[in-house]
Amino acid sequence: MQSSAQDDHIEVREELDHAREAAAHGFSEAGQGVAALAAGGACGLLALWSAHTTLLRVLERVWEPRKVTGALTLAYASGACALLHHGSKRLRAARTESRDALRASVEVVRYVADELKDG
Repeated sequence: MQSSAQDDHIEVREELDHAREAAAHGFSEAGQGVAALAAGGACGLLALWSAHTTLLRVLERVWEPRKVTGALTLAYASGACALLHHGSKRLRAARTESRDALRASVEVVRYVADELKDG
């Protein structure tokens, strides 16, 4: 009986070590992903700035500068509102999924602890 408890303990310890290594790898990958996203975002902003400047120059040949400014402001504000709304919906969904995954993980840990305690 003692051997079985030790085997269970060793197995649980190995699983925890494996989970810790997987989490560390995931955090490393996430860090690299965030850096790439930040660099891509900076390049995207520069591209948008260039496109905005070109659009501004073209439209000012046709309309008054005040009308161009108003039209572009309205277009950018509308896009920002739509993206913010979509992003907040996605974040709420992700929060719910994360909460559910954490709850399931806690249940597994409790089950294993109960089994070890009873076993």
